[in-house]
Amino acid sequence: VTALTWGVFPSREVLQPTIFDSTIFLVWAEEAFSLWTNMWLNLYEIDSKSYELIETIRDTYYLVAIIDNDFTSASDDANLWEALLEVARVI
Repeated sequence: VTALTWGVFPSREVLQPTIFDSTIFLVWAEEAFSLWTNMWLNLYEIDSKSYELIETIRDTYYLVAIIDNDFTSASDDANLWEALLEVARVI
């Protein structure tokens, strides 16, 4: 189990640590993806654009957990968010 983040809000104390557990994350990910099939697809006609979009998301998207223990760093080489944006530009 690894500490992932904290409940930090402006003008408030840290409320509660959020704990990352990879086993729980995988269970949650499976549940999230199955909801697209078992619940959301049932709301739309099979040949609709909405149905097609949900199928595409279910079949091609990934649910990821990103852990950055130095997310406040001002260093350019340690900025996770800039690196993610750069990857998104390439894709």
